[in-house]
Amino acid sequence: MVFAARPRSPQLSLFSLRLWKGSHRTSVEETIRKLDNERIQAQIHADATALDRIYAADFIGVGPSGTVRTKPQVILDFTSGDLKFQSITTNDVQVRVYGDTVVETGLSTMIGQDKGKTVPRDTRFTRVWVKQQGHWRLVANHYSSQTTRQ
Repeated sequence: MVFAARPRSPQLSLFSLRLWKGSHRTSVEETIRKLDNERIQAQIHADATALDRIYAADFIGVGPSGTVRTKPQVILDFTSGDLKFQSITTNDVQVRVYGDTVVETGLSTMIGQDKGKTVPRDTRFTRVWVKQQGHWRLVANHYSSQTTRQ
C-alpha cells in the first residue's frame, strides 16, 4: 500500500510563518527590554562585568551633552566615578526588530553627573542592538536633550 502525502495549504503555511515571526519578534523585544534594564542597573551600580557583557566591542555612544564614548571609555568613566547616575527611568519605549538588528527608541529621565556636571535630565534616545555570536550587544547609543515646544 502506497501513501501519498497530502499537499499542505499555502495559507496554513503562511499563517504558521506569520505566527512564528510574531512570537519571535515578541521574544526579541522582551530580551532587549530585559537587557536594557540590566544596562541601566549596571550603570547605576558601576558594574564593569555587566557593562562589558552588554556593550559590543565596537560600541559608540553620544551622550546628551554631546560627549562621544567608546566601550572602554564608558566602563572607565563609570568605574572611576566620573560618570554616575542616581536614577534612570525610561518611558514611551519602542523596540523594532529587523532580523539580527534592533532599534530601540524612547524617553529617558536621568539624575546623574558627568565629570561633576549635572547631565541633562530629560532626553530622547536611540539605541541599536545587534546579535553577535548568539548574544545581543549594544552597538550604538545616542541621546538628544528634550526641549519644550512653545
